[in-house]
Amino acid sequence: MKVVFSVAIISLFMISLAPPPLASTPDKEPSANGSFQVSAGDGVTRYIDFEARTHKDGKTKGEMTFTVPSVIPEGGETSTHSSEGISVKVDFDCLVVNDNRAVMSGVIVSSNIPDSIGSRVLLIVEDNSEGQKAPAPDRLTWGVYRTPAGGWTPSDAEVEGDGGWFLSWIAKDAEREDDVGVPYSRNSVIGCQSFPISSYSFVDLQHGEGNIQVKP
Repeated sequence: MKVVFSVAIISLFMISLAPPPLASTPDKEPSANGSFQVSAGDGVTRYIDFEARTHKDGKTKGEMTFTVPSVIPEGGETSTHSSEGISVKVDFDCLVVNDNRAVMSGVIVSSNIPDSIGSRVLLIVEDNSEGQKAPAPDRLTWGVYRTPAGGWTPSDAEVEGDGGWFLSWIAKDAEREDDVGVPYSRNSVIGCQSFPISSYSFVDLQHGEGNIQVKP
């Protein structure tokens, strides 16, 4: 059986363009970790192991491994076709925790599908406690995004070193002193604060087992 690992975006959730969520309390060390086996009804079991923690200095460290040992990967001429199946490792650089949900983002640093290396990944999880009294099973979803291609950046040719349109800026009415303006940025990198946690729709699993722990 062949399963396509998309490096454009895995369409497993809905995204809303609402304002991003606030970061967790800075004097704590929010974290998320877990190990999960999931099947979406196609007879293929996917294994996801992850851990991420934001330290008091504001830096997030962690990683995720995503493996599908029972399939042959498809990803272009540079794919490594072998009995190893699909294997992906992600280094996390951002974490946002809101109650029992967490969003992690990072970069694919190694994979047997070389075309996917360098792509951005979002992992979203929901911790619904453990045991028979748990209100619902733990849930998760994920997405993979290709890094945007670079292009022409407008800049002032008369100003040496002008970063041009790539920089962030504030649009405001110059004739109104009370206008605080609206901030804009050319940063198009997908991260854990690109979308609010409430905007994600979790995977409808036919079978899933494991444990997720989220700590604000």
